[in-house]
Amino acid sequence: MHSATALWELGGEAEAPAVLDTLLQAMAQNPATANHVVACLDRMGPLAAPALPQLREQLALPRRGGRFQSIEHDEELQRVCRALVARLAPPAPGAPAPRPA
Repeated sequence: MHSATALWELGGEAEAPAVLDTLLQAMAQNPATANHVVACLDRMGPLAAPALPQLREQLALPRRGGRFQSIEHDEELQRVCRALVARLAPPAPGAPAPRPA
């Protein structure tokens, strides 16, 4: 997971498919990596869109692993996941266009 995030920082967009695959596998196999994974997904921006199902899955869990399984880290994980889902999910049909910030 740390190597994948470093690869993203160094290689950028060209490495997105490999980085995304590695990050999602890391989160699935070791929930304690979730905070690090979503932080990298956040930096990846729109290239992280294929992770939407896993992000929604994390939000649906009654309790996430996250770093140290603390409430503070769980809340941070939820906050970042929600922000990513809101930013990456396509708008619903008929929904008003988002206003620029």
